[in-house]
Amino acid sequence: MARGIDTAAAVLPLRKQDSNLPDAGRLVIALRQIGYSLEQAIADLVDNSINAGAGHVLIRFLHDGEHIRALAVADDGNGMNDAELLDAMRFGSHEKNDPATLGKFGMGMKLASLSHAQTMTVFSRASGRSSARRWTIEGISTGWWCERLRSDAAATMLDRKWGIMDLSVSGTVVLWEEIDRLPSHRSGFRYTLSAIERRLRLHLGLCFHRFIESGKLRIHLDQLLVNREGQGLQAEISPLNPFGYEESGATGYPKCMKVELTAIGELSLEAHIWPAHSELPEYKLGRRTAARQGLYFYRNDRLIQTGGWNGLVQDETEPHSSLARVAIDLPIEYDDWFGINVQKSSVLVPPVFSEVMTAESSDGETFDEYRRKSIEVYRNANQEVRSTAPIVTRGLPKAVLRSIRSLHGSSDAAEKGFSVEWRKLPREEFFRLEKDTDRLIVNSCYRFSNGSSGSSDVLKLLLAMMMRHDFSSKQNRRRERELEALNAMLVSISSNQTQ
Repeated sequence: MARGIDTAAAVLPLRKQDSNLPDAGRLVIALRQIGYSLEQAIADLVDNSINAGAGHVLIRFLHDGEHIRALAVADDGNGMNDAELLDAMRFGSHEKNDPATLGKFGMGMKLASLSHAQTMTVFSRASGRSSARRWTIEGISTGWWCERLRSDAAATMLDRKWGIMDLSVSGTVVLWEEIDRLPSHRSGFRYTLSAIERRLRLHLGLCFHRFIESGKLRIHLDQLLVNREGQGLQAEISPLNPFGYEESGATGYPKCMKVELTAIGELSLEAHIWPAHSELPEYKLGRRTAARQGLYFYRNDRLIQTGGWNGLVQDETEPHSSLARVAIDLPIEYDDWFGINVQKSSVLVPPVFSEVMTAESSDGETFDEYRRKSIEVYRNANQEVRSTAPIVTRGLPKAVLRSIRSLHGSSDAAEKGFSVEWRKLPREEFFRLEKDTDRLIVNSCYRFSNGSSGSSDVLKLLLAMMMRHDFSSKQNRRRERELEALNAMLVSISSNQTQ
């Protein structure tokens, strides 16, 4: 009741003309704007494959060398008969009465597919019998027509070669056609395919890492040229465990913390601290590591949210807390309290979630103390790097060397120092690191020929400052490749100038 008006009591008996259905054409356009990325859309289809008991999933791109013409996601799950398929095609289809299902709304397959393609067809086979149904934007707009395909056409599609899978008895293929919303790369089609592959490797490797690691699921990628023999990319998705370090960054971690959420119940959190300066892809996760700190929510072993603090802290990307990651497995019985967005990319927490700040481990450590500990590990590691990295102590003017020593505050600079000097090297080398003798050698073939010692010293100084950390014992293969590339580029530039 609002200001004395009881709206329920004022309702008149319903008439036929009171039915006010949405305009299908406008609604489907709105649904296409819901915001699925390509990788989120494909992950939603993989969810359905897992629900169907699939052990293998194949994601196939069909292209003509210039454009992606179709995309198919095939699995070797239980498949569906015609009645089950019709229900699965319904917007808001009935989810199986199974607490282990990854579905939430009965909307994913349709919304995910139509967010990127104007036509989506599902071919399925159960107990050897094949059927197929199709949605098109036009069919929805003119009356929600879910088209039925001939069973022989469905059988032909399912009988095709789908990687290592055998779909002769059961399985499903979801086909997207008239694709109009795929990411593109300005450098051309080949780079577009490569970029899509990288995004899929990252997202699917993360979301389904527990399934892949356990051996329950294998996800494959391939591509085919339309109407031509031959196959391009063939790859398999590797798991990306966001907690996949070999040794924790702090003694005593990970720690299990518990909190009693008002009116909901107990929630367990597994608090991790990554080792500092990790180069593992499981830590980097494809972008700024500071954006990957925070909470990792799982539901039925499927990773939903990959970082962020859900309002628990003021600055959610503070670099000093980059090592802190917390795994939370949401109990199914908490579904009414913890919402999940349609794309299954973030968790909507209840107001009482702020009580997580009071969580404690069995040894009495609080959640806030855990975050402070992760910050301490980060800062101490950076201080150690700064204090132990060698500095250039020979080969530059004395005034410059004094400034360098003052800048880095190194009292033991002579012990940690290295020299930078000109020396003749093979022309294919611009510089060489001689770590055993603490020397950075610059090829005298490329020394400035204008007689300016100042210009030559500038070059030596820049190289020395750039490579001082490379004299430490810790150097990964990625950094080695960077130095190899830098050497080659400097040789190329200098050779062109001297010709």
